[in-house]
Amino acid sequence: MKVIGLTGGIGGGKSLVAHILRDKYKAYILDTDSIAKAQMEPGGASYQEVVAYIGDQVLDPDGRINRARLASIIFDDMEKRLKINGITHPKVLEEVQDKIQELRDEGTVPYLVVETALMIEAGYDYICDEVWYVYAPEEERRKRLKRDRNYSDEKIDSIFQNQMKEEAFRKTFSKVIENAGDARLVEAQVAALLEYESRGCRK
Repeated sequence: MKVIGLTGGIGGGKSLVAHILRDKYKAYILDTDSIAKAQMEPGGASYQEVVAYIGDQVLDPDGRINRARLASIIFDDMEKRLKINGITHPKVLEEVQDKIQELRDEGTVPYLVVETALMIEAGYDYICDEVWYVYAPEEERRKRLKRDRNYSDEKIDSIFQNQMKEEAFRKTFSKVIENAGDARLVEAQVAALLEYESRGCRK
């Protein structure tokens, strides 16, 4: 089983590539953001520590963590953001590692995909056999975020400012998928990367 990391900025198309790998190549997908969300549900791995640190102000009446409220609390507070990251990132990484080992032991899955925007920051690059950077032009990403998530320009600007820049992605990861909006071209790039790897031409 090969472990492929998918990374890139928000709106770049990581999920599109993951879906192609799942639907055409029987890959198992681990979305670290979805895992983090589940771990913040009542009874989840991160719930108690996050609530204990931030306080009940972050809870909805039903006892669930209000993620939008949490984001607003920690976004402009570096100390709080680092503390929350310190609570959540290791727990998500541990769950990902456990799943990788489980599927390796079973031997039934050809590819496992770790989809994350925090490839380096949270240490996922160390557990992946290779990492693909999914790139889309900033204007295309902005258009998708407005259309699909109803984000304002101000919110998009703040997210872009706090995410890893394109130059850093390209400098760190040599395998790049260009996603300008044509799914067929993305599929062709995925096929080319997998064929390249299957010939044993790994860098």
